[in-house]
Amino acid sequence: MISELRPTICLFDAFRFVLAHRWSCLIRAVPIILITGIMAFLETSILAATEYFTLVMREILYAIFAVFWHRYVLRPDLRAQMGFGLAFGLREIKFAAALLVFVVTSYLLGRSLAGAVGVSSISSVFVVIAVVYLAFLPFIFLFPAIALDQPLQIGVFARRILDMIVPLVGTIFMGFVAVVGISILLYLPGILIALRNPDLGDLVIFLTSSFVIAPFVLAVTITFVSFLYRQSLGVVIVDPA
Repeated sequence: MISELRPTICLFDAFRFVLAHRWSCLIRAVPIILITGIMAFLETSILAATEYFTLVMREILYAIFAVFWHRYVLRPDLRAQMGFGLAFGLREIKFAAALLVFVVTSYLLGRSLAGAVGVSSISSVFVVIAVVYLAFLPFIFLFPAIALDQPLQIGVFARRILDMIVPLVGTIFMGFVAVVGISILLYLPGILIALRNPDLGDLVIFLTSSFVIAPFVLAVTITFVSFLYRQSLGVVIVDPA
């Protein structure tokens, strides 16, 4: 029973942790999100011919925040010493490379599955996404391990995830539903304003998305994986020799 509840406990703890450290999160996550948003906008216009470059840059930007936040969550002894904390070095390069491999492989796998089963309906699209997601779920512990300079025990990581795959998938679904519900509530003021003033409403929705929802979802996801990594493996984080 304890092993079945662990993912849910980690998710609740992740929500609480991010709320407790919201300002530390926002001042580091918001610049990353805004930069990636600008890149996404430019990619549709003047950078359309450099889509692969922007893909790599987005993964690097994400890695910069994710490495910092994994360490912030799991290394409380370093929090006072981290300063602003965002950096670009070997950890971030390894993290971004692993993430890029996951993204490209997911795209190729999803494309192959879509060709095999067809995507003629919304349900078939969700099936393809779910299969791709489940295929890579056993390897999520690679990311906190890279961020924390820990051994990449891929077989151990996969076994730990597979041991709790059913409650983990249920917890992730519950988290997704919670995020959707919270997002709707947060977007509601912008939607109501948009009914009277569309331009102002769009601005409120943009600010809500960029300064509240996106940083929160990003930080909770990373925190959840961090807590799950620590509790599932009984990890004692130590500096590499």
